[in-house]
Amino acid sequence: MLAAKMESAPYKTYTPALGTALLARATDRRVDPLSIKEAYSERAYSLRTLCHNVLVPAAREYGFSIRNTGREPMNNQPFFRYDHMSTIDRVRNPATLDALKGSLVLLETFGENQALKALASFIRFRLSATPSANLTMSFSGQLELRAMLHAVAGFMADKTERPWKTQALAAACIDLVHDDVRSRRLNDPSRDVPGDVEVYLDEKVVLAVEARAKAVTESDVKTFVQACATSGIERAFVVVDAPQHSMLDMAALRNWAALSHSVSLNIFESISDLLVDALAWGAQPIHQALTEFASAGLQRLVEVESSDKTVASWQEAAEAAAEAGTNSPGPLENEQQGLF
Repeated sequence: MLAAKMESAPYKTYTPALGTALLARATDRRVDPLSIKEAYSERAYSLRTLCHNVLVPAAREYGFSIRNTGREPMNNQPFFRYDHMSTIDRVRNPATLDALKGSLVLLETFGENQALKALASFIRFRLSATPSANLTMSFSGQLELRAMLHAVAGFMADKTERPWKTQALAAACIDLVHDDVRSRRLNDPSRDVPGDVEVYLDEKVVLAVEARAKAVTESDVKTFVQACATSGIERAFVVVDAPQHSMLDMAALRNWAALSHSVSLNIFESISDLLVDALAWGAQPIHQALTEFASAGLQRLVEVESSDKTVASWQEAAEAAAEAGTNSPGPLENEQQGLF
């Protein structure tokens, strides 16, 4: 089945490309299913527009994965530079692209009813391949702060997918205190506001969060603050978790942001630092908030398209924290080394 083959494709955009072509053909049998841009021919349609306006919202509403979490999946390799799939000439693993194109050539012989059945089959498979929407974690014992801080530090110490981890766990911390928190895919080409994570109130951004897994300079912070001010965003967080990062003069930067741009700035130089403050801002019991944080971290890692290995690593870290908190009433090992 082609939908299953696309699951291991080197470009995740192959999956929404297939789904969009099926949708187009099921809607109008005159459509050329290999189209990318409408200007290519009289039978062509805009793959990007149909995907953005119909398939992406449908996937979100009905809960099936298209292997992309961005709003513009087709604004990516290998499709955005071409007008028609037949003209794509340089890709990794051309055999997978050839399989996609071959199937779409076959789709061109389908009537609307056949194409509709093929679309239904695609959606059924995507539903079965979608991670459970109930990505929650529960623990037999209560999570304790010190154990979770050690779990976070250990999880972040592994350099694998650090940018994904930093953004996901930063968003999970913000989830503890705000209702409408939106995170985006890394390197999302549709990015239209500053930050990697935003908090919304009545569809207005009220807080922008820049999450960095590499060293951040004073200039980086000022550039972000200026971008927030230009966009009318009055609150800005910079979250950095990187071994090579050097401590910033937070007081001076916060003073500059407030007096020069009327922006309330906070800087957190580790995920642990942000987590401790987020817990202080809330009112619920710490152990309950930490359980929510563990689940939110899991959901956010999936949302930013972390690998299965990284998602499993977070689950193991949180479970180990719960075990440590339950069985170790005394200080944890290496506690004196600090986590911030």
